[in-house]
Amino acid sequence: MNIRWNIVLSVIALALLGWFYSLNQSEQDLNTLIKKSDSPEYTGQKMRTTVFSPTGKKQYLASSESVEHFTTSGQTHFQLPEVYLFEIETQENSEKEKESWKLSASKAILTKDNMLYLEGNVIAESLFTSSRLQRVETESAVVNLSTQDITSDKTVKIYGQNFHSTGLKLTGNLQQQVATLKEQVNTYYEINKQ
Repeated sequence: MNIRWNIVLSVIALALLGWFYSLNQSEQDLNTLIKKSDSPEYTGQKMRTTVFSPTGKKQYLASSESVEHFTTSGQTHFQLPEVYLFEIETQENSEKEKESWKLSASKAILTKDNMLYLEGNVIAESLFTSSRLQRVETESAVVNLSTQDITSDKTVKIYGQNFHSTGLKLTGNLQQQVATLKEQVNTYYEINKQ
């Protein structure tokens, strides 16, 4: 009878050790499920988002191949973004919700204060054919999505009605169709003879 109790107790002890070992193994699997502090809160593929102003008007529409949002920094990272800006609400166009500019780049970072940092093959295109300022091209630019101010410290090409310019250090406003190059400016005008 003593041998039987030893065998039963040995089987119970081995079962408990096996159970304890399995608990420790699943804990490592749980660690892979816990989000690291430097990883994004959410990620997405082929996303499209519309952002509205406090008055309920469309402010901008953003689409991207991939998106990562980081809650701790408040930044959103985009790959191949396209951002459509809407006209800023004023007294004269309070009822209109027209897309006025299309911004595109290789990648972008949007901060929580509505600053969009565009990198790689940055293009800002006016969606109005009558716009004085038609297109802006550069490698890096910063756009304030609330005011539509644009800045760049890189070489910039500007295309407009009957002119194009190249230079460094752009400041401007897309809504007002104003762009100023501050250094090494070359401008070419097209004269229409009628």
